Amino acid sequence: MDCAKCSRDLFSPKKTAKCAKCNKKFHPSCTRLKSTENFKKMKKELRENWKCDGCKSSRTSNRQSSSSSEDSEEEEDHKDSNDSHTEGKTERAILQINKTLSTFAPIVRDMRDLKESVAYMSNQFDNFLEEITSLKSSMVSLEKENSELKTTVGELQKKVDLLEQNSRSAAVEMHGVPETHNEECIQIVSAVSQALKVNCGAVKRAFRVGPVRKDRPRKILAELESSETRETLVAAARLDKSLTANDIHKNWPKERIYINENLTSFRAELLRRAKSKGKEKGFRYIWVKNFTVFMRKAEGERAIAIRSFEDINSL
Repeated sequence: MDCAKCSRDLFSPKKTAKCAKCNKKFHPSCTRLKSTENFKKMKKELRENWKCDGCKSSRTSNRQSSSSSEDSEEEEDHKDSNDSHTEGKTERAILQINKTLSTFAPIVRDMRDLKESVAYMSNQFDNFLEEITSLKSSMVSLEKENSELKTTVGELQKKVDLLEQNSRSAAVEMHGVPETHNEECIQIVSAVSQALKVNCGAVKRAFRVGPVRKDRPRKILAELESSETRETLVAAARLDKSLTANDIHKNWPKERIYINENLTSFRAELLRRAKSKGKEKGFRYIWVKNFTVFMRKAEGERAIAIRSFEDINSL
């Protein structure tokens, strides 16, 4: 089929302008449309109602009306062209928007993944919080149980120490007595008692204790007849501060002999700490009587009985 104006072949129906009145077909460039691009930019409705130049001009009866009609036609064509151009801009804008939106797709996926991760971490935190609460409850229970056990152990230690100390109620320690070969410790204890003018009765047993040292002799541990005898001997030794080893044997040096109660390891440590704390706090008198440690700052003041490490710490 050929163009109704230039008689050349119309290659494509899509690039062909057809008059809605006379049904003639034209190249768009052969009409007032000027180009195929302008024809394509027209809306479908406008393309279907489009009229060729001949049909447009036949509607007028005079030159003025024809001129008016042409002006109107030009305005309409211009409007059609503007509408087509606007439609093209809209399509391009839509394409640009779609292109822009496509760049947000990875961000949306990342946000979704982040949301899922936050939800997972929130659940994990809730579980962790529950575990912490449970552990705190267990710790409170264990602390209470531990406190009760400490109290029980402390009471048991006191009972064991009391039993052990009672088993030593008639025992004394002698410090400063020189060691000799094949010595008889029982005879030495009796000689010390005679020097102090105390009748300690029959000495049940006596022997050296502790590791051998070159700088001083080991102490003698002696078990007397009774606790009364032990108390009398210790009291006499504390009153007579002039007793020396030379008073027992003429070949021994004039070094003082000390006689003390035989304390358990707990009470011996209690005495040691009491002396250390007493020196720091200004206590002048620290002694042991009937296996109990006493402290006094000055003569005439009230004596403080020390029965535990807590008593020392509270000074």
